[in-house]
Amino acid sequence: MLKVKWCVRTILMLLFFVILSFDSVQGVETLNLGDQRELFIDDYLIASIENAQLKVHEPKRENLIAELDKPWEGNGCKYMTVLYDEDAKLYRLYISAWKTDTPTLQITMMTSPDGINWERPNLGLYEYDGSKENNIVLRRLEKSDGSSESCHDFSPWRDTNPNATPDAKYKATGTGMRCKGVWAYKSPDAIHWTPMHDGPVYTSGHFDSQNVSFWSEKEQKYILYYRMFIDNTRSIVRAVSEDYIHWTDEGKIQFPEGEGPQPRVQFYVNQIRPYYRANHLYIGFPARYCDNGLTESTKHLPQQEERQARMALSPRYGTAATDTIFITSRDGKNFRQGNDVFLRPGLRTKDNWSYGDNYIAWNPVETDSPEEDSPRELSLYASESYFTGESSLVHRYSLRIDGFGSISAKSTPGTVVTKPLTFSGKELTLNYRTSAAGLLYIEMCDETGNVIPGFEKENCDVLYGDSLDRIVSWKGNTDVSSLAGKPITIKFYLQEADVYSLKFNQ
Repeated sequence: MLKVKWCVRTILMLLFFVILSFDSVQGVETLNLGDQRELFIDDYLIASIENAQLKVHEPKRENLIAELDKPWEGNGCKYMTVLYDEDAKLYRLYISAWKTDTPTLQITMMTSPDGINWERPNLGLYEYDGSKENNIVLRRLEKSDGSSESCHDFSPWRDTNPNATPDAKYKATGTGMRCKGVWAYKSPDAIHWTPMHDGPVYTSGHFDSQNVSFWSEKEQKYILYYRMFIDNTRSIVRAVSEDYIHWTDEGKIQFPEGEGPQPRVQFYVNQIRPYYRANHLYIGFPARYCDNGLTESTKHLPQQEERQARMALSPRYGTAATDTIFITSRDGKNFRQGNDVFLRPGLRTKDNWSYGDNYIAWNPVETDSPEEDSPRELSLYASESYFTGESSLVHRYSLRIDGFGSISAKSTPGTVVTKPLTFSGKELTLNYRTSAAGLLYIEMCDETGNVIPGFEKENCDVLYGDSLDRIVSWKGNTDVSSLAGKPITIKFYLQEADVYSLKFNQ
């Protein structure tokens, strides 16, 4: 009898370990989506993909919003921040403005009612060449003892921390030209700024780039992303704070092997921020600094005369070029890099192939579309004409809302299956588009892949067209609440179609 019990126990234990091993090999993971929006910006949701791909979408080049040619601006303007001021109903664009042949730098501000048409407000705050008729919003980083240093970068944002005081509704990090530390600033109106501490609040870095910070609703703390040289490579490092004054270093952000900054393609600005429609997702737009040295191709890049003049100052000023890529994270520490370039230099004769070009301003913002029959879109702003001529340029780009990446299929039909997930809500909505001949079907399955009756592909009302928020239905039925809280998988059947995001509505 004891022998039989021992055998049964042994068999059960073996079966238990076999199941554990199988789960481990399969990498089974149940994701809890709740009712939050998920974007197809990486492979987080994806268990399998066939005849389809994860695709990075490049923004569309739109209007020139500014030529920075005022005496206090110049050809060295590149670090930029854009935010929407809900109180004033204005978009504000902050620019680190300077000329490469002068040692001083000031922070200027432009405003816009729509994010498309911009102007320089006459702020009257700081004197330049004997006059306060300018749009300078911050001139120097000043200590209480009267000492100061020129600004290097300045990145304002609206603080959504419920404990933020009215005089610190807006906050900003900034560094000096000597880049010896990060300063913390506050403002009640995004115009008048005062330091929160007598000098830098954080000094464990290099900081010779745009350093950005924000309040994370997900992490319930302030986050700072800044520049550090690690193994002679320009990299991104993170620090956290409870009060915006005292910071703790958390080290370099991580990427899988083959992604992230490399000796040949180093990261300049990072532009990391929670995405406003899904604040559990961090998105970033690092500018890649690429220097191949003086080669035959260097001689074929635009603006050779200006390039040779810059090389007289430093060879890299003529041989290096910059573009922008797309990175994402769900914990703020471990990131993925998009598998294509987000903003690349163009097929043009000037202004886009210099070191310092194609830097995207911190924060995409939602704006109306200039097309009267089109929905709202994302606007992004990028630098051009850096180190060339006497001025810099700022160009607007547009992107569909949630449109950074998608699961995408061409004329050959493809399928994408999600990992097991749970959700809360009553309806599944998609941000998607197809061609005129394109088709999209959705099938709901259990966690093992068996189709759930009533939610078969054959019952799905075919989706085609272009929508930011289309409700999926099966023979007219949109109610998926019977599946809420249960592990399911979603199978997408795509042909000439892109799906950008999904969300379960309550």
